[in-house]
Amino acid sequence: MKRYSVNEKIEYSKTRRTPFSYGYRFGVRDYREYMTADRERRTEIKNDIAYNNDIAKGSRDKAGVQFSKGYMCAIRDCAAERKNSGK
Repeated sequence: MKRYSVNEKIEYSKTRRTPFSYGYRFGVRDYREYMTADRERRTEIKNDIAYNNDIAKGSRDKAGVQFSKGYMCAIRDCAAERKNSGK
């Protein structure tokens, strides 16, 4: 089974217009921005991750859940890619 890179998944998400794909792109953006962000922005990103994690675990708002699941999948994929690259 072929494993797709985060960049390939972003390109695929750009062709989709779903809450999940928008969440995925926002998650990648936040993950990649975190290391160069100032203290205030880092706090915002941490809060976004915590918020989306709570929503992804269960909510009555289907679109919100799908966005949050996409966001959290992006965080997971970026972390795994970074771990595998040795950085």
